[in-house]
Amino acid sequence: MKKTGLLVVVFLQCIHLLAQDADARYELLGTKFPKNNYYEIVTQLDHYWANNPARFDKGSGFKVYQRWKEYWKYYLNSDSSLMTTEQIVAQYKQVYRKPVLIGMPNAKTTGGDLSNWMPWGPFTHKNKGSWSSGQGRVNAICVDPNNPNTIYIGSPNGGVWRSKNHGATWLPLSDFLPSIGVSGIAVDPSNANVIYISTGDEDGSNAYTNGIYKSIDAGATWTQLSCPFTSLSYLGELLINPINPKTLWVVGSTGLYKSVDAGLNWTQKTTVACKELRMKPNDTNTLYLVQKSSAGCALLKSTSAGETFSSIQTYSGASRVVIDVTKADSNYLYVLVANGDNSFKGIYRSVDAGLSFTAQNTLTDIFSNNGYSSRQAYYDLALAVSDTNPDIIFTGCLDVWKSTNGGVDIKRLNNWSKPDTASYTHADVHDLRFYNHNLYACTDGGIYISADLGDTFVDKTINGLNISQFYRLDVAQSDTTQIVGGLQDNGGYTYANNIWVNFHGADGMDAAINPAAPNLHYGFIQYGSSLYMHRINDTTKGRYVARSPIGENGDWITPLECGNGGMLYAGYKKLYFLYNDSFYQASPYVFSSNIKQIRVHPSNDFKVLVTDGAKLYLSDGTTTFNFKALSTLPLSSIKNFDFNRNNPAIIYAIGDLGVFKSIDEGTSWVNITYSLPIASRNAIVHQASSTNNTLYLATNKGVYYIDDSLTDWQLYNNNIPNTTITDIEVNNVENHVLVSTYGRGIWRSAVVPSSLAINEPKLNSAAIQLYPNPVMQAAQINININEPTTVRIYQSNGQLITQQEYPFINAQTTIDCSALASGVYFMTLSSAQHLVAKKFLKQ
Repeated sequence: MKKTGLLVVVFLQCIHLLAQDADARYELLGTKFPKNNYYEIVTQLDHYWANNPARFDKGSGFKVYQRWKEYWKYYLNSDSSLMTTEQIVAQYKQVYRKPVLIGMPNAKTTGGDLSNWMPWGPFTHKNKGSWSSGQGRVNAICVDPNNPNTIYIGSPNGGVWRSKNHGATWLPLSDFLPSIGVSGIAVDPSNANVIYISTGDEDGSNAYTNGIYKSIDAGATWTQLSCPFTSLSYLGELLINPINPKTLWVVGSTGLYKSVDAGLNWTQKTTVACKELRMKPNDTNTLYLVQKSSAGCALLKSTSAGETFSSIQTYSGASRVVIDVTKADSNYLYVLVANGDNSFKGIYRSVDAGLSFTAQNTLTDIFSNNGYSSRQAYYDLALAVSDTNPDIIFTGCLDVWKSTNGGVDIKRLNNWSKPDTASYTHADVHDLRFYNHNLYACTDGGIYISADLGDTFVDKTINGLNISQFYRLDVAQSDTTQIVGGLQDNGGYTYANNIWVNFHGADGMDAAINPAAPNLHYGFIQYGSSLYMHRINDTTKGRYVARSPIGENGDWITPLECGNGGMLYAGYKKLYFLYNDSFYQASPYVFSSNIKQIRVHPSNDFKVLVTDGAKLYLSDGTTTFNFKALSTLPLSSIKNFDFNRNNPAIIYAIGDLGVFKSIDEGTSWVNITYSLPIASRNAIVHQASSTNNTLYLATNKGVYYIDDSLTDWQLYNNNIPNTTITDIEVNNVENHVLVSTYGRGIWRSAVVPSSLAINEPKLNSAAIQLYPNPVMQAAQINININEPTTVRIYQSNGQLITQQEYPFINAQTTIDCSALASGVYFMTLSSAQHLVAKKFLKQ
């Protein structure tokens, strides 16, 4: 039996009856399937949810499943089995060409790669229309026991980050590890330079587990430890002995592991899945552990530092149990329990270190909000006890709740749909922790801190945590910087005028900018059920525009695309266009399944290329939108495609079987996959400003390019973190490439130097020109950059020749080129907002 690269995790608990036959042999935490096959699993789960009337309720678990489904389609073998951890690490090695067991401070992939990718955010944002404003999911929190101002957070696809000033600024520490999902963090109390992390996404399975890593230099480099793990396992919470920091414990889906030599060796102490571990305050020999089996959950206690355990409480049929202890009274132990259907069961307490328990509250549904009662406790459930008062507790599921009498009376502190309130935290609370009298909340929107027992929370994510999980992006082609995209559970984001704006809530999906009116940015939520619009330079909030057409329900990511003439299209079973804030049918043609992707002809808004996943279709360019299938395309699963922006008779398409090119509008195709490594090919884009037809390809682990002069694809990936790349676009005004990632936001690099001519074609009125060209002594450029700008000049082989700093750039700024020898050079101008690339001749 092949093993998965990660678990489908506990959210499948709620539907385990689908496949509980005796012959089922593929088990995912209680859910059994005949074999590891992505499409067979998805078919069964889709059937279950299609017949579940509560699937669209907040907290039903349906969206968590859809996120898993979207993420793992990027990691499939040819037989549709999910890739193993080892296979995904092999992909990583192909791109980063780094040894897997050592730290990776140098991000450069290869000497021939001239890219220089830089993060573009979101580092912060303003809310202008979102009812659930947030920036990115945080799984875990750890405060350095040596310094209360030093915080570490772990994210599902964005790695571990450190703040030395209590969240005022942040620094990523693990961008180039084989896995940058993080679910557990521990810091040595005797040496702040020693940090441990457990990799993978314990709650949502949006990143695979690749074991435990240790740093002895404050996160500059990392070493993989020997803690055993398999492709069918996850690792979660790490606990370090505060008296003897050489002793550590980690929990996971295959039990509890212990090390007594600072992580060098690990011994398995239990064999049943566990997710919660606490140490009794002031007693390093006493541990509390929660185990999860098909029968329910059991609370175990060890008085031998984890060598042996005994059961002290069982919760038959429970799907999840979380626990906490407090320094205020070391004998207190609180337990929060979810039923088998992930609904609220009760809050329980022991005041004698687990000898006996009392039900504190079994009636107040603390999983509920706005009439919905959450059923996804497997994904988000948390409990914390005040470190100064043992009767003050906090719980988290959708919202944060508080009790001052041990849970007997408990009230909701905040509301996930009211982001303007002082006590707001984003929905889906993954962890609550007390450190130094502060309460920390890890949520789907980020990290929030309360210094006043929950009366107010401060969002520290907006101080530079670039951990957004983007599904798609779009860029303006008549403006230098505008972009728009959609984020997992954090809505639609636009960027313009040096500010990120969160303009709608829910899951932000595909998005588009109107080339004919680039101040109009659009974004879909899941299934294309609602369209929202944000008007740049408008003080009003983003507004609702249109619902999905009657009778239509699009894919999780419903495609949205705008033609150069301003026609905005959406893809369902039919193709629709937007007019007067409503969608109208563009063509009566009904596709075999929902449209997956749309591209509009560069010079004819009525000529549209679409796919239903199985075939590629092209309309005839008239207002009747007569579609024909491009049946000769040898792809059984089509992922993405693009027109050649300068010669639209040329079309490029990608899928599981490779990359193909047609020079006759799809009548015939040529395979141009060449020696690309095995990986999911997610997006392809043609650079209109190139003179040699440069193409960029985003795979799940790297970016490649090819042009008319090359016979194979070249890696173009320097500095991109090891997270999943979901989309790629080119800004043909400034000449830079952008990618969206599922965990590290948006990144950009100057276009390939060879793609530019000395005298570029003028694409539009916004074209940026470097002059004179050829250059004699100095160059000028017709752009206003009202912020500090770095100008770099390179030789054609990528060697940096000179770097100059300017407080700003305008048409009167002179860039000194007098020391350059005669020849061809490549220049970049980079600032917070801009990345301009130009080629020039020095005489």
